[in-house]
Amino acid sequence: MKRTAFLLGLGACFPAALDQRLDVVDQPRLLAVVSEPAEAHPGATVAYTSLIASPTGPVASAPTWDFCIAPKPPTEDDAVSQICLGDTDLIGLGTAEIASGALPGSGCALFGPDTPPGGFRPRDPDSTGGFYQPVRLADAAATIVGVGLTRITCDLPAAPQNLAHIYQTTYVANNNPTLLPTALPAEVDAGVSVPITAAWPAAAAESYLFFDVAAQTLITRREAMTVSWYTTAGSFPVDASQIGEDDLATTVSTTWQAPATTGPVFLWLVLRDSRGGITTQQLQTTVR
Repeated sequence: MKRTAFLLGLGACFPAALDQRLDVVDQPRLLAVVSEPAEAHPGATVAYTSLIASPTGPVASAPTWDFCIAPKPPTEDDAVSQICLGDTDLIGLGTAEIASGALPGSGCALFGPDTPPGGFRPRDPDSTGGFYQPVRLADAAATIVGVGLTRITCDLPAAPQNLAHIYQTTYVANNNPTLLPTALPAEVDAGVSVPITAAWPAAAAESYLFFDVAAQTLITRREAMTVSWYTTAGSFPVDASQIGEDDLATTVSTTWQAPATTGPVFLWLVLRDSRGGITTQQLQTTVR
């Protein structure tokens, strides 16, 4: 049985063909894995939901969920170990539309700055100073297997004791962003261009404490925001739009080109902040 594998979160994915348009959903695809809360200490309880889309709309399914506890070997280039896509090194969370469970207590050793077992070296943080626990899901037929990432709060690596203490006592964990309602006409003419704007509250782009290793100091940064655009028909000019961390804008706009064929069309917006927070929104229209 053929499996389609996905790695989600922080732009992590298997390389795609250069001519592959990621905005067009022409086969069942996992678009997002949302963890609530977006960041937590190992041992804390997190709830998971997924967005699986198909050419005919959203896929209502109750995936099987597992935490992956396989650290990534330095010889692999993907965000998580290929083992996470298999059937070993997993902690089961059950089969449910909304799954929940306590993050493995070993997360900061397996995927963070603490010394891991088995001869692996500690992981490097991402560009925002974050570390991530992989969570694996598979649909009922095991044709879609995906991995999402939950940010875990770990101690600062290689920081002076006074800065490490300040960070530990004042760092605020990430929250998932929110999207404001997006306007889309209930019906559109075939072949027309429809402007679409994604907007979020200013507070959705959170400020956070960051350890600057080169300067050996703590600084305050602001999250960058990225909106990915998806559609079952027609197309977008770009697959994603980004607002940088120094940009105070709270909207991004694009144009959806309606298809020449008539019928119902689904569109999805997936908003990600640079610390791994995710939210999604579904739109629907009919092309006449």
